[in-house]
Amino acid sequence: MGRFFNLDSPFVAFMNRVADLMILNVLFVICCIPVITIGPAVTALYYVTLKMARNEESYIAKSYFKSFKQNFRQGLVMWLIDLLLIGIFVLDFSVLNGRITGVENPGTPMFTVVRVILMVLAFLMLFAFSFTFPVLAKFDNTIKNTYRNAFLMSIRHFPTALVTTLLWGVVLLSGYLFPQVIIAHLLILFSLAAFISSFLFVKAFDNYIPKEEETEEEGLEKEIEAADTEAPEVTDMNEKM
Repeated sequence: MGRFFNLDSPFVAFMNRVADLMILNVLFVICCIPVITIGPAVTALYYVTLKMARNEESYIAKSYFKSFKQNFRQGLVMWLIDLLLIGIFVLDFSVLNGRITGVENPGTPMFTVVRVILMVLAFLMLFAFSFTFPVLAKFDNTIKNTYRNAFLMSIRHFPTALVTTLLWGVVLLSGYLFPQVIIAHLLILFSLAAFISSFLFVKAFDNYIPKEEETEEEGLEKEIEAADTEAPEVTDMNEKM
């Protein structure tokens, strides 16, 4: 029993991690209360969970507010842009469904094509959004390049984008459909979702972080590979500390 509660035991390590996630979740919820600050709050959440996934975190609250302050302006602007894009898609689908115009679905091939195109664009937007704030948390970049890189990464790492989107979808929908579990959302579910998805993001981001030790031959091979590919490359991936 003494070994079970030893400071180095797996059980104590697990409970410490749970406690950290609960503290982080409470900080996240508090910073989301003004609603307009959700962007910086999500960015700071991922800043900490990405470090957790690498076992690099030290003080949860200190790291969280460091990122919240550092990324406040960009996170705020990007959150407003996200809301605008979401609003446009909601408006488009409302028009197609006749909720605004009152016109019933004509069922024509052109109508169906437009609906399918909008659905595809909406899913691509959601997948890109799944990478947007983690990219902002990890890399120092402009808003334009952050969106560009997030979109390209969501395509190249589609399984990560899909799992993250589904994970957050389950968390958000469960709170809407089952209000009785709201206490779990307030205590741990948001930070837990970010923590789980951060392991996937770490693997994806490792492809864009320059290794400290790279031989001249390896660097030349990468330059040749980059020159041979026609796909657009992510730009200015400077890692945040």
